[in-house]
Amino acid sequence: ADDRTEQIDLAGKTVIPGLIDNHLHYLRGTNFAAYETRIHGVTSRAEVLARISARADELGPGKWIFILGGWHEQQFADKPGGFSREELDAAAPDNPVFIQKTYTAFYMNSLAVDEIAPAIGDLYQGGSVVRTNSRDGRTVMYAALEHFPFARNIEERMEEVKAFNAYLNSTGVTAAYDVGYLDGSYDPVERLVKQDELDIRLFYALRYWADSPRTAIAAAELLDREEPFQRNDRYGMYGIGEHVYGLLHDTTGSSDPFAQNIYDDFETVARAAARGGWQLNEHAMQDSTASRMMSISEEISERYPTRDLRWTLGHVDLISKESVDRAKRLGWFITIHNHTVKPRIDGVASPPIRMIQDSGILWGMGSDGTVVATYNPFHTIWEYTAGKVFPDIIKYASDEVITREEALIAHTRSNAYLMFMENDLGTLEPGKYADLVVLDRDFLAIPVDDIRYIEPVMTMVGGEIVYENADR
Repeated sequence: ADDRTEQIDLAGKTVIPGLIDNHLHYLRGTNFAAYETRIHGVTSRAEVLARISARADELGPGKWIFILGGWHEQQFADKPGGFSREELDAAAPDNPVFIQKTYTAFYMNSLAVDEIAPAIGDLYQGGSVVRTNSRDGRTVMYAALEHFPFARNIEERMEEVKAFNAYLNSTGVTAAYDVGYLDGSYDPVERLVKQDELDIRLFYALRYWADSPRTAIAAAELLDREEPFQRNDRYGMYGIGEHVYGLLHDTTGSSDPFAQNIYDDFETVARAAARGGWQLNEHAMQDSTASRMMSISEEISERYPTRDLRWTLGHVDLISKESVDRAKRLGWFITIHNHTVKPRIDGVASPPIRMIQDSGILWGMGSDGTVVATYNPFHTIWEYTAGKVFPDIIKYASDEVITREEALIAHTRSNAYLMFMENDLGTLEPGKYADLVVLDRDFLAIPVDDIRYIEPVMTMVGGEIVYENADR
């Protein structure tokens, strides 16, 4: 401290390290962030409809009201389920309303149907809802986005980015890793970096898409040409993923094995990553997928050691203890993400959070926002400590959850290590950056079920206040 240091009396409030999101589709979240209505963690259907009505009053007739993910039909305690055209018409009779649930259901009022139905053709089967698989769901979303308010120049895109960062800061997020690949341009972000207006530490994966033998070779050549860790302590690129090879994309709902040629193409890219010193962060929900990836890494490591590259398995919803122990032995790490808006898999602790914690492997916590999950970190911490998903559905037995201390470490110190920033971030100690969050209640003393309600009073990045809530 010196004569320039400002002292702030926090009046006994709890301070924690800044929360780090290890798996966020950041650019996707910035698109339309200045206009979006969020219903993260709202457990009352009546409250959602009231928010839609209030938004309609705020915007005036004819303006679009849209909600792009971060919720599920099960989360409404007063009346679970999707939205009817009638109730959306009643909530906003003079505004088109479009509500997206992940990529598999889209709810609309009459005015929105008039605009969207012609654009999506046979995907619209009548009524107020369009139900799709994930691939067709993107078709519906992109058709709808053509009608929403959008940035017309880079200055307006910068405002969208700033609006998204402001929301992240309000939830206590001070750093994030963008695992997207084709979600837009980083130009507005880089402009903010140059103007010293990026209120978050943001890092991202090398951007490419490979889905064939030819494009896998092209991706490998790109990795050979580029250098990893093109970043400073605030912004830049350092790794690859989450889809190292695009066709190797599993789900919890399908255990069908991938063909050998898919793994061959994955190996082409992964080998180049090892050769060039790249961190690899890969999506692996099924145990069989994680196992094959580790087998490939063992073969690669015979020539290009990967242990120091901190390769990471993401999601791991159905991973086995054998695979976790193997990952630890090989030097792999694990990232776990938010499932509070996903139905429980009956009879399965998914992901097996207590087993992973007890294994001793280093693992970190993130969101997987912005469409398939809420990206409020206190929702994620609540899920794995209280053992619930919204509204109050028991997901884990009492012996399957982790402690709040373990969860906090996973969202801070462990993620700093996964980002190769353990010397700068993740804990509050001399010599590290002052990335911190002041909370409105005592994280360690409140009932575990109340963790979901925590709101930051102040968020700092590098000792600078980036968010402050004077009302808390």
